[in-house]
Amino acid sequence: MQRVRLAGRSGVFENTEVEVRREITLGRNAEVCQLVYPQTSRGISRIHCKIQNTETGVYLTDLGSTNGTFLTDGTRLLPDRPQRMPDGQGFYLGSRDNGFDILIG
Repeated sequence: MQRVRLAGRSGVFENTEVEVRREITLGRNAEVCQLVYPQTSRGISRIHCKIQNTETGVYLTDLGSTNGTFLTDGTRLLPDRPQRMPDGQGFYLGSRDNGFDILIG
């Protein structure tokens, strides 16, 4: 499996880098999520989205969040529809204030 890192670009996780071994879930629920936002975070759902590192590629999936998961160009992901993510692809949760980049390799 390839080396995949999630790099915080803005917000709470700015300048933070996390390795994605198989799967990481992002949101406010500390019981389910591996990357946990503070409960007071606006625009972030309890279980917002997940990133999967698989044999066939890296995928980002919105998990039915209220305020959405977006690619950097503003495209909103449809809930429960995995989006393949190339190296360097950016995305954000709810607003551009919660941005990340996918780094592969």
